[in-house]
Amino acid sequence: MTACPECGAPACAARFDELLLLEFSDTGYGAVHHLTVPAYMLQHSSKLTSEGWLHMRELLKEFPVENKPPAFIRKQNKDFVDSGKRKFKFIAKAGLPIISKTTWAKTILDVRTDSAETYCADVTEWARSVLDDAEIIQ
Repeated sequence: MTACPECGAPACAARFDELLLLEFSDTGYGAVHHLTVPAYMLQHSSKLTSEGWLHMRELLKEFPVENKPPAFIRKQNKDFVDSGKRKFKFIAKAGLPIISKTTWAKTILDVRTDSAETYCADVTEWARSVLDDAEIIQ
């Protein structure tokens, strides 16, 4: 199996889809959805514009570092992320990585799905690790 050129993990996109399905079908697993998506997107910068990547990094920081709940963040960023009001694009059209990092301390493959409790702990740990790795990228 070929390693992803952006995160280094093999079959990461399939794993991401698998985890999203789990999160949407079980609220215990879905409790960390606000961490899963930004962590994955930061490790796959080809999906985002530079502004989108930087915003995603700041968004991820607000959850585990500043302990802001998802409902608060949604309300706080409502107008900012509204596609009709924001001044930048999130999604990249070119599909080219905007960062050159390919070695991450943890990837989506480090997330176990044995139980919701284990899953949430692993996603939280992965998100913190991604944030730590992403902080050194300017």
